[in-house]
Amino acid sequence: MKNLYNKGTFRSYEYGKIPPYLKKYGNKKWRRTEKSAVQDQLIEEVKFWKTRKQKQKMIWVKITKEINGTKYSNFRKYGKEKSFKSAITSPHVIRYFTIYNEQNNNKNK
Repeated sequence: MKNLYNKGTFRSYEYGKIPPYLKKYGNKKWRRTEKSAVQDQLIEEVKFWKTRKQKQKMIWVKITKEINGTKYSNFRKYGKEKSFKSAITSPHVIRYFTIYNEQNNNKNK
């Protein structure tokens, strides 16, 4: 990238042929066009593709709890195994069944 933009003062602080306000706008235009030109050149040379992450399967679980002698169960889904394990270790859980998950099919507590 050549510095063809309008630099500071010329011979011993003597102004060049461009007045300062035109120098300002010329430099802005030069920066804008040169930046896009350099980016275009880089894009032509090297293309970096973003790697896509695989979609993580949700963990479907049927959790049965017993509180004060009454049992109730509900179906929950968890995106991460850490949140799934913390839900299982919560108090009052009697049993749980994993559903639609090939790794942990039908584990009992």
